[in-house]
Amino acid sequence: MATPPFNVNNFDLIRLFAATQVVLDHSLTHLLPGFEGSTLAKVLACIPGVPIFFFVSGFLVSKSWEASGSFGQYARNRILRLYPGLVTCVLLSVGLVAALGYPGLADASLGDILPWLAAQLTVLQFYNPEFLRGFGTGALNGSLWTISVELQFYVLVPLLYGALRHLPMRHREAALLALVAIFMALNRLYVGLVPAHGEELALKLLHVSFVPWFYMFLVGVIVQRHLPAVLRVTEGRFVPFLAAYAVAAALISGPLGGRLGNAVGPVPYLLLVGAVVAAAFSCRELAERVLHRNDVSYGLYIWHMPLINAFLYLGFAGSWLSVSGAVALSALAATASWLLVERPALRMKRQALVGH
Repeated sequence: MATPPFNVNNFDLIRLFAATQVVLDHSLTHLLPGFEGSTLAKVLACIPGVPIFFFVSGFLVSKSWEASGSFGQYARNRILRLYPGLVTCVLLSVGLVAALGYPGLADASLGDILPWLAAQLTVLQFYNPEFLRGFGTGALNGSLWTISVELQFYVLVPLLYGALRHLPMRHREAALLALVAIFMALNRLYVGLVPAHGEELALKLLHVSFVPWFYMFLVGVIVQRHLPAVLRVTEGRFVPFLAAYAVAAALISGPLGGRLGNAVGPVPYLLLVGAVVAAAFSCRELAERVLHRNDVSYGLYIWHMPLINAFLYLGFAGSWLSVSGAVALSALAATASWLLVERPALRMKRQALVGH
């Protein structure tokens, strides 16, 4: 049987799974008292959505760069991927805050609002102004810090490939592995510093930089560049890789007293990557059959926190009903975003890859 082409994969389904983990974790954390520290919280932490996103991004964005005819085409495709949905979400979120009658917005001056809007609509999505501190969690859409990181990844890919071109062919993969090792060490240093220094400005800025997360992205780049060899190990072996990761996660979160979630360590992360690759390239038509090329994962990710914050502001918290309502509205907003904004924008991309 002929091997299906690269662009027949389950990455859309995997991203939906990762986005759902983030939405559930945030909804339960903010809307259900006593959730943090519960068994369910520990289970959700074992499925780290953001690290999965960073790996998948490394895989697909590097492939997108390799398939692009020029930097302009690559940049155009990246912009169309992120900004139409993001701009719509930001502007409608402001409208939601205004419609709810939040006084902090009415009292804010244009000198407060315009810089924040400029940050949200460009590359500084992690910036949160004082006039929004009284709305919900105090950050209208705190999940958008990953958009800033993702944009840094987009810029780094052409620089990385440009640097690799100056190396002899036989040294290029060794250089990539060396970069993984360096940034893996920086990730462990960052994770170790957070408990004692996480509230310091330097650590907060490091958190929203590419530095702690770049090794996760680079692993995706390496897997993409060596996919046939990786598939010889992973294809059809989703269950063994998932079981190995589950054992590692249980040991780390249990007797070893370690941390999972975004702070997941390199060993369990690599096992998780094996499971993700196995899922992406086994039963490759699954995403097509289930989703029919609809990808609501990005909308789900960017829309859930404004809606959770609206629930908090209105006092709709404290029960599973509020959690269900927030998740359902997030799914509805994501579907509308896909159908009305994202899909029309993505149709303007050139040489688009299925899955990104």
